[in-house]
Amino acid sequence: MTDKGMIDSLTSLRFFAAFAIVLHHARSTIFPADFMLGVPLGHGVSFFFVLSGFILAYVYSGKLEPSQPYAFYVSRLARIWPAHIFTMLLVVLLFPPVSWTKGAEPAWLVTLLNGTLLQAIVPIPAYYFSFNSVSWSISTEMFFYLAFPFLLAHLDKTWHIKLIALLATGGLIATLLDLHKVNYYSPDKITIFSGHGLAYISPALRIQEFFIGILLFKFYNSVKSFRFFNAVTCTALELLSIAAVILLTKKVLVFSYVQSGAGNIASGEFWGHCAVGLLFGLVIVTFAFNRGILSKLLGLKFFVILGEISFAIYMLHQIVLRYYVGHRSLFSEIPTPLVFPCLVLVTIVMAYAMWRYVEMPSQRWLKKVLIRKERQSSEPACRTAQGTRSAPSYPASQG
Repeated sequence: MTDKGMIDSLTSLRFFAAFAIVLHHARSTIFPADFMLGVPLGHGVSFFFVLSGFILAYVYSGKLEPSQPYAFYVSRLARIWPAHIFTMLLVVLLFPPVSWTKGAEPAWLVTLLNGTLLQAIVPIPAYYFSFNSVSWSISTEMFFYLAFPFLLAHLDKTWHIKLIALLATGGLIATLLDLHKVNYYSPDKITIFSGHGLAYISPALRIQEFFIGILLFKFYNSVKSFRFFNAVTCTALELLSIAAVILLTKKVLVFSYVQSGAGNIASGEFWGHCAVGLLFGLVIVTFAFNRGILSKLLGLKFFVILGEISFAIYMLHQIVLRYYVGHRSLFSEIPTPLVFPCLVLVTIVMAYAMWRYVEMPSQRWLKKVLIRKERQSSEPACRTAQGTRSAPSYPASQG
């Protein structure tokens, strides 16, 4: 464990998920379009969604009241918004205005929605892929955070109702998209409504993965003390869970599309995400025990630091790749086999700097200012109503 009470092995795994997405976006830029063809590298986002639900449940279970979510919301905003604004400004500084909003009008609205992390609710590619394209996922996650206190509340009694409701809602929306043959996604139609903007981007069809993470924490919490989960069995489970992801992810995705029916892209996408989320969940739960050889290895400081900066790597990598594509001549002296390693190194160095000098100070400052102001404003009201009783306390903000 770290001093924050986090699970080191899970922190480290975030780096590998982020690196898979880096490889995914390096296709057709650094590598040929068929590089690692068939390997679903882009599904690293699903891993982050499931892991987010698991870790938030781990940190806040029994500590967060739905009626008092303010400190939680401040903590989550402080976690992702500074990095988002910083990378958005980098895009403005490094790339021409035409690439910022990708032709969507009005430009001011696209900018406003992106800056406030609301772009994921607009199912138009030019909106949700504006500025730093990968920020669509943290926009989506912001809505998970809004729902989290309510998803966590009374979980033991309501988890099955919530799960059925979320799956039914997502499945129904995906089915309607397929029935109406809605335009899914095409590079020459990025300024019009897209089914991709709902099935792949929208919080309504991705929150299921987040909730799977919450439910997996519930399962983990109920079995973590079993003697069965010793060093030997946990090592075996770690190896088996990784093998399952490597060997079964593609098969699960194909099965989801086949079962959804020919041409039903949205349904295949939705059920595929849910199924892959479960596969990633197996990895998360087995490594959360932190008793196997692999999880102990991932607990080394080197891997933990890479995990800590993984969010910055994710937020910066596409900017680095875009800059390379637009300025290839600057890299002409670098041997071709070394181009990608050099870009990865640059990304990691930039990520560490952004994590240390932008993310961490901004988090501390925002929490200090916003939470203290809220406490100060609520304290007089508490004293008026309840004599000298102190202001409400909040759970420690982590992550």
